[in-house]
Amino acid sequence: MDWEEFRRRNLEKLERAKRSGEVDEDIIQLLDLINSFECYVTTSSCSGRIVLIEVPEIGDKLRARFLGKWHRTVSSEEILRCLRNFESNVWLISDPPILHIACRDLECARNLMRIANDSGFRRCCLISLSRPTVEVTSFERLEAPLAVNGKIVVSEEYVKILTEFANEKLLRGKDKLERFKFKLLSRKSSLQVL
Repeated sequence: MDWEEFRRRNLEKLERAKRSGEVDEDIIQLLDLINSFECYVTTSSCSGRIVLIEVPEIGDKLRARFLGKWHRTVSSEEILRCLRNFESNVWLISDPPILHIACRDLECARNLMRIANDSGFRRCCLISLSRPTVEVTSFERLEAPLAVNGKIVVSEEYVKILTEFANEKLLRGKDKLERFKFKLLSRKSSLQVL
């Protein structure tokens, strides 16, 4: 499949996802900006999130169950309200932003990676060479068990502390997204000619 067709299909997929509410509201402007460049197309994204997830065994994604999921800051009260009706292990996780961006060629990928690095994203790499695809993410991650074998193992005070750290990490990642958007805008004319 040539670049134009691949790009068109991914843009249509994104539009369907936006209409059905599957895309984080606070990342839509950035996705639209990235997709305005003819040499890029986004394939998946997340603006960063905080989740409370039950995982019977580490790595068991098939039986994992979200007890709460937010793409915004949360209160410890929200976390505690969701910390009910579980049987196994419950983790509080703050995930950093992640973007997968297919590029027309390696030079476009190199330029995108430079801009992402300049925006504070230190984890920026090619994840595919057959169709150059850049993954943009960072280290603002937190994982902490709150319950083990069906029993809460932390105090409410500790949940409050973890929630503050999770919120801080989430906001740091969202700040990087804003810097990335600003740097892309400032280089729009030079990138369009590639």
